[in-house]
Amino acid sequence: MSENPGAPFPPQNAPHQQWPHQQWPQHQGWPQQPPKKKGLSTKVKVLLLVAALVVVGGGIGFILVMKAAVGPEKQAKALTEGDCVVLTGSGKEADAVKTPCDSPQAPYAVSLTGLDKGEWDCKDGFYKYAVPRGARGDGVALCLAINAKVGLCFDDIETKTPPPLKDCGSARLKISEVFPQMSVVTSPCAEGTAEVISYASYGTTKFKSATICFVKP
Repeated sequence: MSENPGAPFPPQNAPHQQWPHQQWPQHQGWPQQPPKKKGLSTKVKVLLLVAALVVVGGGIGFILVMKAAVGPEKQAKALTEGDCVVLTGSGKEADAVKTPCDSPQAPYAVSLTGLDKGEWDCKDGFYKYAVPRGARGDGVALCLAINAKVGLCFDDIETKTPPPLKDCGSARLKISEVFPQMSVVTSPCAEGTAEVISYASYGTTKFKSATICFVKP
């Protein structure tokens, strides 16, 4: 018998031996792709977009409603002593608009400004005027004088509130002369003057003292 180069067979009648089982690697399978994240459907995206627009539109509407409730900003808040003004509107819409003092339509000059906190008043000879500011807080309090400009016409200058500018064809009084100082005892106005108003400044340099002479047109 030729020699077998391979491994020997187990001898006959030898006790049964357990051959080691070959350990095969467990089945790994193909690498699995990570599950795809499910996106929002087109319908859901459209609904979300509509909802966002409604929210944004509602916010804009709320802002517009609030702005309307508050009202536009008043120009009176920017006035200072010495400014000449025209009064516009009435009630909650009242305002005082700065105008060049040499304008024929500027009947008043600002002598004092402040906040309208309720009870306040102006000195004798000055007119009291309040500009409300709605929800923005305290209104603007103004003490006004007649703009010392020759040629302006009025009716009643003895009122507590600013007398409206009148057409000289139907007015009762017309400014005939203006003097740049206050006069208490002796009036510098010419003979035949019907009314005289003298203004003293409150110590400011912007609003100047003046004596205004009125005649009947």
